[in-house]
Amino acid sequence: MNRPAQARPDLPAPSARNGLEPHPLLGAFFQALDGDQAGWCVLRGVADLHVPAGDVDLLVAPADAPKVAVAADRLGFARLPARRSGSHVFYVAYDPPGDLWLKLDVVSELAFGPGFELPSAAAAECLRRRRRVGAVAALAAADAFWSLLLHRMLDRRAIGAAAPELRELAADPGCADSPLARELDALGAPACGAGALLAAARRGDWQRLDALAPDLAAAWARARARAVRRRRALARARRLAGPLVRWHRGLTVALLGPDGAGKSTAASALAGSFPIPVRTVYLSPARPRRRRPPPGAGLVLRIADLLGRWARGFGHRARGRLVVFDRYPYDALLPPRRPLGRLGRLRRAVLGRACPPPALTVVLDAPGALLHARKGEHDPEALEAERRGFLALARGRRHAVVLDAAQDADAVRRDLTAAIWAAYRRRWASQGT
Repeated sequence: MNRPAQARPDLPAPSARNGLEPHPLLGAFFQALDGDQAGWCVLRGVADLHVPAGDVDLLVAPADAPKVAVAADRLGFARLPARRSGSHVFYVAYDPPGDLWLKLDVVSELAFGPGFELPSAAAAECLRRRRRVGAVAALAAADAFWSLLLHRMLDRRAIGAAAPELRELAADPGCADSPLARELDALGAPACGAGALLAAARRGDWQRLDALAPDLAAAWARARARAVRRRRALARARRLAGPLVRWHRGLTVALLGPDGAGKSTAASALAGSFPIPVRTVYLSPARPRRRRPPPGAGLVLRIADLLGRWARGFGHRARGRLVVFDRYPYDALLPPRRPLGRLGRLRRAVLGRACPPPALTVVLDAPGALLHARKGEHDPEALEAERRGFLALARGRRHAVVLDAAQDADAVRRDLTAAIWAAYRRRWASQGT
């Protein structure tokens, strides 16, 4: 349970603008930060927090970063493995009822540029000046103007769609007194000073601001030369961590179930909605052969084929992708549909254990009669027996879940997404990412 938000003597009273209430999960997260007396505020997009279109950018006091991590974990967010860039830390959560991914981009400093190599010392004062917009702590209007303008000029190198919001924020009479404005004036480049940039924004001269972006970046780099050199060197070193980051993002999932359970449909839908790239690999142990193998070589060739396809999936996993195995050699461990001799049983036992276990096993479960109605390939009794076999298989696996495949396809996709995301959170927590 989250502790209730406490009154903050350093913040103005909450506004009654109910139209700006954030998504419930974000609201609970903000409330938890308030309850822990953390210093935080939203940097951009306050009006879009009900259903965020992109990352939710937060500024937090450096000393309060551990509080952010605790609150995020308590509410189901996972820290996303990512190559460090400046002070950025990312947390991601999935909201099944809303079918919505929420991503927090948390920073403990203000820094600009494509690699965040242009540091600012204004973060602490901006946090002190923050205001309340409903349940949200936000930058003061003047600081929001400069933060957004510098973000668009130095990070994006284009004002673009931010023009209407910038023009509205520029009307605030306190823009000249922002700590970010004072930093601009201290750069020693009059053409890029706060007065010149503010005047251009107030008259809507966005082309002029876009043209000044390279000069502003160069002036900032000259004024903070030592810090910029150090940050660029760190960025080059961090690029070496790319393979490790990709490895942490990879995961393997075996998707099992009788014919008609919707395995291929679920895998295809997942690929279109999951925030991490998805690759599907078909891994049935009963894959038909194109030609008759030499005597005694059939089992060896079948195992080699399974391992080859598993290795292809493992290669995707090493590249940071979610690998969904449509079927798995586990199918060979089900009770056979016809009696087998000792050699046949031994062959199935070997096939069923031919590949290493996946990180998660998901069984799509539905009554045999419904499965028969969907595809009509096998009689309901045989499908019901196969269903019981898959359920028994799931009970014997450590990381296995059973999902109701009698639901419509979209509900199955949501349940599958939530199950896989739970496996990601478990894995990342165990690795300390």
